Amino acid sequence: MHDRHQSYPIEVLFEDHVTLSDGRSKPHLVLLQLTSETLIIRRLKITQVSSINNKQVQTIIPRNVTLKRHPTTHSFGFSIKGGSDTGFPVIISRVVYTNAHLLHVGDAILSINSENISTLTHDEVIQKLRDTSGDQVNLIVKYMNDMAPYLSSASATARSSFSSLIPMTQTSYTLPTSHSVRLRRQQNRMSAEYPSRYHRPGKQEQRLSLMLSDQRKDTDEYELLSRLLLCENENERCRHQLETFAKEQQQQTDSITTLVDEDDEDNSTVDYVSVHEYSLLYAYVTQYITGTDKLRTNSFQLHTLDGSQSGIIIIDTSAQQHLWISRINTIIHNLSARTITELNQSLLSSEQVLYATWIHERVININQNRLPEWKPVFIVMKGSDLYIFDDNKPPPICSYDFICCSRIYPIVEILIEVTPSKYLHDDRQYCFTLTVSNDLIAKCRYFNFETKNGLDEFLSNWQRSLYMSVYSVKNRAFGCMYQGQICRLVIDINNGFEMYNNETNVMLWSFTFEQLQSSSDNGRDKIYFEFKRSSLPNENESTIKIEVQCQHLRILIHVINAFLTIKLIGKRDNTID
Repeated sequence: MHDRHQSYPIEVLFEDHVTLSDGRSKPHLVLLQLTSETLIIRRLKITQVSSINNKQVQTIIPRNVTLKRHPTTHSFGFSIKGGSDTGFPVIISRVVYTNAHLLHVGDAILSINSENISTLTHDEVIQKLRDTSGDQVNLIVKYMNDMAPYLSSASATARSSFSSLIPMTQTSYTLPTSHSVRLRRQQNRMSAEYPSRYHRPGKQEQRLSLMLSDQRKDTDEYELLSRLLLCENENERCRHQLETFAKEQQQQTDSITTLVDEDDEDNSTVDYVSVHEYSLLYAYVTQYITGTDKLRTNSFQLHTLDGSQSGIIIIDTSAQQHLWISRINTIIHNLSARTITELNQSLLSSEQVLYATWIHERVININQNRLPEWKPVFIVMKGSDLYIFDDNKPPPICSYDFICCSRIYPIVEILIEVTPSKYLHDDRQYCFTLTVSNDLIAKCRYFNFETKNGLDEFLSNWQRSLYMSVYSVKNRAFGCMYQGQICRLVIDINNGFEMYNNETNVMLWSFTFEQLQSSSDNGRDKIYFEFKRSSLPNENESTIKIEVQCQHLRILIHVINAFLTIKLIGKRDNTID
């Protein structure tokens, strides 16, 4: 984290005014900015403020206001912030100039059509305004001196947020100010110049693989994807989609511009008393209260590589919260992908890093008689091994950092099991267990991802790593006792199960994976196999039962499970064989 009092050469992709809390003192209002590498938090100091109609509101007594819908946009012409779920009253944060004589930035809405709204959430207030029948709505409002300066500056500096507008139909928009229109045009010009400005001399260009979701498309999310793809020189298909989207946005802007008064200016100015910048390389965002399974409401916290924390960032609505988390995670993902690509250039092909991410582990401090808590750890799938960086060890930046990792497990010796909902240990969802056999301290570890997409991505990369590991190892041999003889049991990905006499090196028996009917163990040192005599399907065919004694029973079971999993995946997917 760095304190700065100067302008930033890197373009700000998104920004919005939010509330920041350190968990101890009173929350304060800040400007949140996202760039292609950092998250910037600017604490505001208002030095000069004026309302939209350039007249200070003198009265603070409640007053009755009747608003009519705009004939073109069908909107009441104002935006709001706050609600019972945010801890703030419902405050008017932006007003169209046609309503400047009726409403002011900083007015608190006390009631809508004579109905008290003090207990309603932000989303419920918006829905109530949308559901208002007729062409007008009656509001009782009261001017709040403490909130007006911040909201007046926000109306001039923050980019438009469609989720906070009060449209009456899905296609209507609140009229923007001329300032926001000119700002949008300037951003379009900056986006066109961005690739050449952001290029780093001497660095190899990396290609990002970004997927456009089939779900609800948010304007800001598209803008973030477009800028990142332009920065990284994405393929022609993606550039064509982005150009089409840009044309549509320009058409919407041009159509709205005709309704804007070009002489309407905001005279407010803002000073920033402190600026904190957080690097997003190997950072992570969490919605949970630190060390617990309790989710925060409409808020999140950023943790950086050097251990810095952003404080609790509070957003107006859950939709905006998820949007900001998605934006930040997109930047984190691409910074990590670029770092891993550069790291792999110094590694052998058999030692490449396939996947790396932060994950939370549930731990129980038995000796200290404390409740279970959650801690962040960093995991890396590299070559045929899984690296877990815990005990406050930082993620790997260079190849030397892997030598310092004390938790290294062969992937073929690990058993991964997704935890069903009814067996979850607490309120955290999307959990799984990682069972290892050669760790005397933690044989079974319990991990959690905050989203289902995170868990699905992990499982997909785990299957890829397991496939590569199995075909890299090809076979594993285990010393054992069979019928009183010292033997070795070989698990081979191509030949299946083979038993050899250690003294004579003679093969005693061999069965393919398809001939295995079932297996079980006594939990200590013995495993029992049941094989078909032939690999051909025959219901009436007799089976052979074999008992093997093995000192490393847990490792043997995990290796058999890994090899069988890869054979099963090979049958399901013709590309894996």
